[in-house]
Parts: sequence; C-alpha cells; structure tokens
Amino acid sequence: MNKRLVMYLWGEIIFIFTGYMLFPLLMTLFTNENRIAEFGIPVLISVVIGAVLTRGKNPYKGRLSIREGMLVISGAFIFVCIIGMLPFWLTGFTFIDALFESVSGFTTTGASVLGDLSLLPKELLLWRSLTQWLGGLGIIMVFITMVPQIGREALQLFTGELHGESAERLLPRITETIKLLFYFYSGFTFFITILLLLAGMNFFEAINHAMSIVSTGGFSIYNDGLGHFNSTTINLIVLVCMFVAGGNHVLYFKAYREGISHLFKDTEFRLYVALTVIFAIFIAINLFNNNFYSAGGSIFNAFFQTISIVSTAGFAMANYDAWPDFSKYCLFLLMFIGGCSGSTVGGIKMSRLVVLLKVTGAELKRTIHPRMVSNITMTERAIPPRLIDGITRFFFLYIAVFFFSASLLSLVGDLSMFSAAGIAAACLASVGAAFETVATIAGYGELTAGAKIVAMLTMFLGRLEIFTLLVLLHPDFWKTE
Repeated sequence: MNKRLVMYLWGEIIFIFTGYMLFPLLMTLFTNENRIAEFGIPVLISVVIGAVLTRGKNPYKGRLSIREGMLVISGAFIFVCIIGMLPFWLTGFTFIDALFESVSGFTTTGASVLGDLSLLPKELLLWRSLTQWLGGLGIIMVFITMVPQIGREALQLFTGELHGESAERLLPRITETIKLLFYFYSGFTFFITILLLLAGMNFFEAINHAMSIVSTGGFSIYNDGLGHFNSTTINLIVLVCMFVAGGNHVLYFKAYREGISHLFKDTEFRLYVALTVIFAIFIAINLFNNNFYSAGGSIFNAFFQTISIVSTAGFAMANYDAWPDFSKYCLFLLMFIGGCSGSTVGGIKMSRLVVLLKVTGAELKRTIHPRMVSNITMTERAIPPRLIDGITRFFFLYIAVFFFSASLLSLVGDLSMFSAAGIAAACLASVGAAFETVATIAGYGELTAGAKIVAMLTMFLGRLEIFTLLVLLHPDFWKTE
C-alpha cells in the first residue's frame, strides 16, 4: 500500500474542504459579530494539516488500488468530520455534541443535538447546511474528479452511488461524468433556491433549505423546521424536490439525452415511484380513518412524509410520531428501503431491493424446478452473479448492523426497544428524525453521551456503505501485498 499517496490525497481533499469553510468565515467579516476565530482557527488548522500531508511532489505512480481508495475515502471522511466540528466546539458546545453535529451533517443524516436554533449565529447555521451539502455529494464527487486514475475501482467503491446498469458505459468517461454530476448537484441547488425565493423565503432561508433538500439532509435553520413558514406552496416545492433528489442523477442525464420516457423504462425508478405511491396511499387511508385530517389533508401529509422518509431527507410537516401505529410502521419500513442508487440517499436503496426481490422469486421457482437456470436482470440487463452475491451479503450485514446498533442504543441510552430501533434505522439510513425519544430532528440532544457515540458510528457505517469502513478492521487489509 502506498501510504504516502494516501496521505497526499487526504491533504488534497482537506484543502478543497477548507475552501468551503471560507464561506462562513467571510460571512463573519460582513456581519461584524466578532466570530472570526470560530472559523478562522479551523481554517488555519485545515491549511496546516493539508500542507503537512501534501508536502513534496504528488507520489502517484500508476492506478490507485482498491485498498488505497477505501483508506482515502474513510480517512478523509473522518478528517473532515473532526475539522468540521471545530466551529461548533469553539462556539461553546461540548466535544461530543459538536462532533455529533458535524458527523450528522457530513453523513446527511440531519439529526441534531443543538437546542434553540434561534440563538445560534447565522454563520454557524450556514456551516451546518454546508456540511450536509458537502457530505451529500460534494466531497465524494470532487474526490473522484481529482483522482480519475482510480477508474474501475472507484465504481466498485461507489456501487451504492453510481447506477449499476450504466457503470460500464460511464467508465471510459468517468471524469466527465463526475463533473456533470457535480454540475447537476450545484445547478439543482440553485434551482431550488430560486423556487423557494419565489415562494416567499429570503435568500438566507432559501439557500440553507435548498442545500438540505438537494443533499437529502434535513437540517433547517428554525426549531419548527418547515412549519415556521406555514406555507402550502413551500411544502409542495419541498415535496417535489425531495422526490427528485431521491432519484438516480445518472438516470436523469440519460433521460435528458434520450427523452423523459427513459425514466420509466428503468426498473429501479419504476419501483421508486410505485412504492412511494403505495405507501402514501396506505398511510393516507389510515390517517383519514382515524380522523387525523380531512381527505385532502390526509393525502398531502401522507405523500409529504412518505417522500421525506424514502428520500431520507427527514423533513417533517407534522408530528408523525402522534400518527396511528400503522402509519408509523410504514414510515419505519421506508427508512430501511431508501431511494435510488446514484443519489445522496441512504438505506438499502431501490436497486438492491429489485435484485433481492428477483433473487427471491428465482429461488422459489428453482424449488419447484431444480434444474431451472435463471438470469437476474434489471432494466433488460443481466446482473452478474458476483454483484448479486455482494448485494445479498450487504443486505445481511445491513440488518445485522441495525440489530446490533439498536441493542447498544437500548443498553447505553436507557431507551425502549422501539425508540432504539427507530434511532438505529434513522441513523443507518441517514434519515434523521425517528420516533418517541427523538421524534423531532433536534431530539437527539436528550440522548446520553454513550447513545450519541453509538448513533455517530451508525451514521458512519450507513454513509460509507458499511463495507468501506468495516474492511479497515480486518487484519488482511493492512498486510503488505
């Protein structure tokens, strides 16, 4: 393993990350609130660390190995979370709370331990939104753009982020593709900002919520979230944009080139639409039958919360923890599923669910016809057996991590099993708000320090697709090739 190259790339990523930290630093210069140190010190520390790690010439000599790529990604993620927590810590929050807020932002979980957001300086609120915007796609996309030599290994690392059926076609143009994804991400952020401005938000409100929506993070700058605006128009804009953000960005490019009909030829996208509609209808019927809302209110609330959970954005238009048990159970299931691959969502993702469903169906047929040979396909493309094996292993490990995390949370956090299970599912899938103890996104402040640490580790595992982080614990990973 080329450790010098790994450290060099860590330094490069930290430099890029530092550039974004300049935005809240510059904001302090215009607001005259004497908060320059809260961002000036982290910027200085980032520059020093980046300079130390990148000293000398670029040591790149050939293709980056899969082990080096995993170490670069995992290490860089840890670095930026630690540096990113410094503004919160210097503002006066405890070390654990500051680190929790940073990890939650960069993993796009959107859970918060902060109290009254109205007491926080605007620079810190902007930084919260930037952490999830960067975590959603920015750091990963910039990394691959900066290191195009990773090639096929990069696609293997981000199989949960890039669409499987288009991976081979995109491989020869990986740098151009990642740049297009980054431009789409930035352009979509700008587009949402304009829509929210037209709907009545001021610029600061609009840009912060736009970054939360496009990254499917869920941070707001108000204690009552979207409820602060009491606007059906804003809620409708957020609903539609969350749904779009939860779709496959690579697929959107293909639909742009080949026509909108291409969207509905895609198996994963069709399942995304179908499950969203089905769950929303079931929840709407349940809400209406229990006299929670009128017919129209039940439909709107059901669709909003269903899309919010399946896209893992975690926004809330109402207190869904007070909803009937059936509705909460549906939302709980959606936390596991997540949206589409090629997006910023967490969870198992629709593409994996498609493969798991088809594998189950094939096994049932094989039980009846033992000699039958079946091919698993998605969007008329055969899925390689190696990829199917990887998906089944991922599914098992995902469920195992969920149960282990829920058990630990119940143990160290003195939580009921349902509350612990909700937190584990929400953190693993990067949803944020859960049920009972943390029914609101800001409710994580009530957890014990031990529960916060377990929640942070669960966020890391979910955002890094579990294998990328756990493989570092295997002794063979560190053996010299």
